[in-house]
Order: sequence, then C-alpha cells, then structure tokens
Amino acid sequence: MSWGSDNPRYLVLGFSKGTRQCNLLQSAQHDQIPFAGFRHNVTAIIRKLGLLGPNEQIEDRIHDKEQDFGFGSLIRCSVAHLDPVTSKPLKSGDVIGRLSKRASGDDWAYNCMHNFLSQLPARLRVVVLLSNDDSYIEACFSRLRQLYPGMRRINSVAYSDGQVTWVHTVHGSPLAQSHINAWLAGDRTSQGEKQRSAIAALSQISSEPALASKPTSLQSKQQERPLDQAFVDTQTVADPEDVLASTGEHELHARVQRGRAKGSILVPHRHSDGCFVVSMTRFERDYIRLRSIQEVVEHLRRGYSLRMIAHHGPTKSPSLISSSSIVGWR
Repeated sequence: MSWGSDNPRYLVLGFSKGTRQCNLLQSAQHDQIPFAGFRHNVTAIIRKLGLLGPNEQIEDRIHDKEQDFGFGSLIRCSVAHLDPVTSKPLKSGDVIGRLSKRASGDDWAYNCMHNFLSQLPARLRVVVLLSNDDSYIEACFSRLRQLYPGMRRINSVAYSDGQVTWVHTVHGSPLAQSHINAWLAGDRTSQGEKQRSAIAALSQISSEPALASKPTSLQSKQQERPLDQAFVDTQTVADPEDVLASTGEHELHARVQRGRAKGSILVPHRHSDGCFVVSMTRFERDYIRLRSIQEVVEHLRRGYSLRMIAHHGPTKSPSLISSSSIVGWR
C-alpha cells in the first residue's frame, strides 16, 4: 500500500505496517492508515529536514491529489516475529533490529525492495527512511546498493546514487519519544549528531532536475541570460535598481523598512562558494546552502528565511530576511 503522489519529489518510508495500521485496514479510510498515532512526530521530523514549512502538516499531504509527497513502507507487507513466550506474532519491538541482524543481503527484504524500489519515479529527489539505528542503516544500504551499484555513502545517515538521496531519521513512534526529542533538539548526543548529518546531506541537493518540468515566472522572464547571474551576483551588478528594471517585476528583493538603511533594496546574497543560504533559525548550524534561485524559491514557499544584502548604502553585511518580507517569489 502507498499514499500521496505516484510521481513524488519526496518519499517517506516506514519499515512496515505495525499493529495499529493493520488493525485500521478493516475499519478506517485509506488515508487514515499511514503513521496513525504518531503523525505529529513525523511532521516534526520532516519539518526539521526542511521538506515541510513551519505551518504544514503531514496530515495535509496524505491524499490522492498530493503532488510532491509519497508515503509508504520499505517492506510493503506487514512483518512480525513470534514472541518466544506467548508464540503470538509481534509487529513492534525489535522487528527492525531482526532485519538488521540478517547476514544475507539476498532475502525477502531485498526481494521486496527489488519489486517496489528498483524503478523510482522520475521526479524523486529524496527518500526519508524512518529509523536511524546504525545496523538498520547498514542493512538498507547494503541491499539498495545491489539495486543501484553507483550508490555511495554521503555520511553516517545518508547515501546517494547521484540522482536520489536516501536519508535516515529517527523513527516517529512515541515508544521512542526520548530519542525523537533528542533528534529534534540536535543537541550533543548521538541522535543530535545524526540529525545534523541528515540536514547536511540534504543541503547538498540541487533541485534543478526536479523543477525542470515546472517552469516558473522567473525562468520565463530570463530566457536570454542565466537566471542566477541576472538576480544575485551583488559583486558585479552595478545597482540593484538596474537589476529590478532589467529582470522584471518578479525579481526577488526586499526593502529595508527602518534604520539608517531605510529604503535600500536587498537582493539574495551569493556567498564565496557560489551558494545562497536559507535557514529557519539564525544559527549557522541550521544553514542550508543552495545553488539556484529556483531552489531558493522552493524553500521560501516552505517558510525559510533568505540571507540578503544591500548593494550600496550602510548595510554591507548579509542578513536573514523572512519570506514574508521578500517580493517576487509568490
């Protein structure tokens, strides 16, 4: 079973349907089944990755009209093991751990991945795997690498074949709430480090292939010059007013509203590494580096702030400007 878009940009996968989800199969509507009982945690996790805006909910994405998100499980069927005491099947506990301990990479788990994950949707850029236990990461990586021989590790929680990035996060189950809280906090714990590694892996992604099939008004007005050059190279543009005049009314910009620099035009700041920076906070550890204006626009739509700078006047250092104060991306 799966939910959301059949050609998603982002795919969120649990391990398999647990007891709660299986019980709902006979009584609940289709869209009520995935992540039942812990959607609030999954929402917080996906927001932290920067794939959802601060006011967006996973709840609002699980429906058949959804365009960007898909949802499902790594193993499509429900997996259980027999309790050694009661002999009853258990779908929780160490089910994930038991897969991780299997020495063979050519088993029922690989067969399921081969059937459902060997041909990925054309728009797909990110797969979020809920569970970041080290042995589970290795079990998934070793099997997926058989499907995609070019798969390489990015860091301890992420890997990519150059087209799709697979990133492991903490699981959303409230049975592991302390781990979830530590992961979300990004503190000096193992889970905090794994959160920062997940965000760092996604910050390297270029969104241009995913957006190529959906031209923006920015692109349509910039057919004769490279988009990034036209907008933000504040070191070479003579005057931001000239940029606005030459690139049309949809130029990304903001105006300083108070202080010594009141009235100055702010434009996106390109850092020395060629990237723009967006963030949900003022802390450098949360910065996400992007290489295209198209990607900046996607993050502004999700509520991120953008580092911007005035080309002339008293304001010479870049500042984070909230998306609500920026003109030209809506």
